[in-house]
Amino acid sequence: MAVPKRLVLDTDVIIEHLRGKTGPSLIGRLQDETALATTLINAFELYYGAYKSKNSRTNLASVKGFLSTITTLEFDEPSAERSSQVLAQLESKDLTVDSRDLLIGCISLAHGYPLLTLNRRHLERIPGLLVITPSDLKPQ
Repeated sequence: MAVPKRLVLDTDVIIEHLRGKTGPSLIGRLQDETALATTLINAFELYYGAYKSKNSRTNLASVKGFLSTITTLEFDEPSAERSSQVLAQLESKDLTVDSRDLLIGCISLAHGYPLLTLNRRHLERIPGLLVITPSDLKPQ
């Protein structure tokens, strides 16, 4: 698959980048090819992890520095409506999804962004959301 014109980065992708596990090439390449964003829910998860860590000062600086380089999508009224709609649909089928994953996916969807994640399973229940993993992206 070609790289979409814009992408929301899930928390796991950002953490792997900050830890240097995906190497600078994935995020670096994506920054050259697409508009990158994340959501306020992802920002919460990143800050929470940094505060819980043993090196909280260093990790907080890394999180703040990275977040300053990309767009952060807010949980706005269209996101709230989409999240409510999806949750009602899932519950009617006796399906569940983690509340943070629901919000992340629906913010992405409401703003018209595909979501890049390392764990498709967490988000694939959200109807209409294009969920992408790094292996889905065609090398340039």
